[in-house]
Amino acid sequence: MDRITKSLLSEFSLEADITGLSEEKRFEHFASFLAVSRHLGETFDTGDVVTGAGGDTGIDAIAVIVNGALVTDPDLVEELAATNGFVDAVFVFVQAERSAGFETAKIGQFGYGVVDFFKEKPTLPRNKEVQVAAEIMAAVYKRSSKFKRGNPICRLFYTTTGRWVGDRNLEARRHAVVEDLEQLGIFREVEFLPVGADSIQKLYNQTKNAVTREINFSERTVIPDIPGVKEAYLGFLPVKEFLAILDDGSGNILKGIFYDNVRDFQEYKTVPD
Repeated sequence: MDRITKSLLSEFSLEADITGLSEEKRFEHFASFLAVSRHLGETFDTGDVVTGAGGDTGIDAIAVIVNGALVTDPDLVEELAATNGFVDAVFVFVQAERSAGFETAKIGQFGYGVVDFFKEKPTLPRNKEVQVAAEIMAAVYKRSSKFKRGNPICRLFYTTTGRWVGDRNLEARRHAVVEDLEQLGIFREVEFLPVGADSIQKLYNQTKNAVTREINFSERTVIPDIPGVKEAYLGFLPVKEFLAILDDGSGNILKGIFYDNVRDFQEYKTVPD
């Protein structure tokens, strides 16, 4: 593990109060935090998504996010569906390895475990954490009629301390996993994301809400001095430039910049006249 990743892991472990765990388990929590944070605009306990050891079907963490909320109980799916009138779900799966490289065998094992997770008659033994996640998944698909925006999204994160360099064998195995999941016909989007040392640093910095973007902001005026504010402007920003601020670099909305009553997606909210 390189020095920067080790430092970030130590900082996260202190903040999450998991310093008593082994480095292997702390890295699983760390990788889970990075992956799930991309889809949540609020804090969460990684203990709610890490799947433990033994019977984990080759998956280190599973998160089911419904209508922007992390679901840890099947009953919450019905509550969200009743409150919002729709179900928009994202399934996040994480495999974390401290090794300095990616392996085709690990990709295959990970992919097989995820495919098996969605089977009505699974073949792999499941521990309690995986069973609960599967019950939540079943509750989501039970309400398929409320998929107004489309079928759920499925994202897989394979995290190591190495670097993804586009090796042909690794790419082929990754695409095979995506194709296997697409063949199920239950997702509107499937994505397999390899996360190496560089991506770990980028994702961790995003969780700290340090967003840096270059934009064309010509239609502006300077706002008078404000205590504690170095510079402030008021003006008009082209939509293309505004979207560049929201993009996390992978075509997804950067959740961390939204707080409290400032929301990123309100398509199904009605506004009274």
